Amino acid sequence: MMEPTLKQKLDLGNITLDNFLEEFDRVEIERLLYTLSSLYDIGEEITSSEAPDIKSSMERLLRMMMGTILCTKASVLIYAKYKYALQSVVVKGMEGNFYLRLDPKEISHWAEVKQPLTLEELASRLPAFHKTHAENLHQMGVHLMVPLIVKGNLVGCMLIGDKLDKQVYKGTDLILLSMIARQVSIDIYKFILMDDLKQTSDKLRKQKAELVEANMGVQKMSEISMRFISILDENKLFHAILDEMLASTSASKGVILKVDHAQDSLSVMCCKNTEPFAQRSLLPYRSLEALAKTIESGEPHICMLEEGRIWQVEARYALFVPIQNKQIGEESYVSYILAVFDKEKRGGGYLTFNERDEAILVSFANYASILIENVRNYELATKDSMTHLYVRRFFDQRLIDQIEKSSQFNKVFSLLIMDIDHFKHVNDTWGHPVGDQVIKLVAATIQRSIRTEIDIPARYGGEEFTILMPEADSEKAMMVAERIRAAIEKTDVSHLISGRNITVSIGVATYPAHGTHPKALMEASDIALYRSKGAGRNRVSLSEDM
Repeated sequence: MMEPTLKQKLDLGNITLDNFLEEFDRVEIERLLYTLSSLYDIGEEITSSEAPDIKSSMERLLRMMMGTILCTKASVLIYAKYKYALQSVVVKGMEGNFYLRLDPKEISHWAEVKQPLTLEELASRLPAFHKTHAENLHQMGVHLMVPLIVKGNLVGCMLIGDKLDKQVYKGTDLILLSMIARQVSIDIYKFILMDDLKQTSDKLRKQKAELVEANMGVQKMSEISMRFISILDENKLFHAILDEMLASTSASKGVILKVDHAQDSLSVMCCKNTEPFAQRSLLPYRSLEALAKTIESGEPHICMLEEGRIWQVEARYALFVPIQNKQIGEESYVSYILAVFDKEKRGGGYLTFNERDEAILVSFANYASILIENVRNYELATKDSMTHLYVRRFFDQRLIDQIEKSSQFNKVFSLLIMDIDHFKHVNDTWGHPVGDQVIKLVAATIQRSIRTEIDIPARYGGEEFTILMPEADSEKAMMVAERIRAAIEKTDVSHLISGRNITVSIGVATYPAHGTHPKALMEASDIALYRSKGAGRNRVSLSEDM
C-alpha cells in the first residue's frame, strides 16, 4: 500500500502544495504550529482526565483558533442527538447562547459536508437548516459554519464570524479550519464517550440496588449482572434480555421493539414464540391505546387485548414496559418497548400480569438500558463503522494479550494479514463508493469464514485486514486463509465492477515459530504477504521459520 502524500493528509482539494506553503509563509508559522500542538495537548487532556471539562478545553481551543485565523467571533456547539439540536458549549464575541433545532430528515446530509460553508452555501447543502436559522445567524455575525463529523456521525459544529480585517477567508484559512475541525470533532467525541461511560457506570450501580428491591434476590441479581455484563453483541444482548424477562414473569411469548417516532411505527429487534412479528419490518402502534400510552408517557401498562390478538399474534394479556427511557428537558423519549404476553398458570391456561410482574420488568428494563448503552459504546470504541470488524487499536491490544496468554500456557496461535489486490485500480476506475462496497464484501466473507467468538478479525487500515487465530497452528491457519482467498475470488461482484473478480493476497505467521513479540509477528506475516504479491497475487504464503 502506498503511503498517502502530504497533500492527501492535509486534504488540500484543488490547492497545490506549493501554493499552500507559499500562503503559510505569509502568516505567523510559530502561532500555527503552537495551535496545532495545543490541539493535541487538549485532546490528551480530555482523554487522560477522569473528569474532563469540555467547556474549559473548548475555550482554550477557541481562543487559539481565533488568534490563528484572526476572526472576530466564534462558537463551538455540541449535537444533542435526542433533542435533534445543536447547543453552544462556549461562545466568544457573540451575545447569548445558541440552541439550533435540526430537521431529523436532514441529519444524514450533515456528514456529507466536508468543508466550511458560508451562509449562502447552506441554502443548497442544508436547505432546512438554512431556512430556519440563516437569518438569525446572519444577525449574530456568523460568516462560516463548520460541521464536526466523526465516523459519519454529527457531533457538533463551529460558527465563525468575520475576519478582523473584514477580508474574505482565503483557501488556506479554510484548510486550517478543516484541520482544526477534525481535531475538535475527535475531542468532543472522546468527551461524549467518556461522559456516557461514567454515567452508565453510575446507573449500573443504582440499578443493581433496584433489582434487589424488586424481590429478585441478591443472589439472582448477582447472577444476572455477571451473565449480562459480558455480552458485547447487541443482537445477543436483546435475545438474552427477552429470555430473562419471559422467565421472570412466566410469560409465554414476547418481543422487543424499537420505536421510530418519526414514522409512528415499531421495528422488531427480537421475538420469541411470536413468529408473525419476525415477518414484518414495521408495525403501527397508534391504534393500540395501551402501547401508545407507554411510548408517549414512558410508563408501563398492563392490559387485556379485547380481540385476542395483536399484529396477527394470538394473545389475551399484555404488559408493555419502556426499556430505554431518556429524559429530554421535560419530555419523555422512549427508545425501546418490551412487550410480554399471556402469563402461564399452573395446570394450563393464562393469567393477566400483576404489579409484581410490572415491578420486576421495570427494574430489569432500567438495567437493560445501561447494558444497551454499554454495548453501543463498546461498538463505537472497538468496531470499524463500515465493516463492523475490530479497529486496529483493539486488535493490537488483543495481539499483546494473546502473546502473554500463549507464553503462559505454552500454546500456539496464528496471525493473518491480507490485502485486496489492485484496490487502487478499483477506486480509480469505478470510484470510492464502489471501493467501499468491495471492502464490505471482503469483510463479510472474512466473518463467514472464521470461528465465531474465537478468531479476531480487524480492518487494519484502508484495504488491509488482519485475523488473530488463537490456538491455530500454521497448517490450520493456512487452510483458513486459503478458504478465505477462494471464497473472495468466487464472490460475484458483477453488479459493482465488470470484467474482473476481486482477489486478495494473504500472509500467515505463527507464534512462536515466526516471532515471539507483536512487532516480530506482524513483520513476519507482512513479509509473507508481500511474497504472495510478488508471486503474482491471489495466493497465500507462510512466513519462514526464524
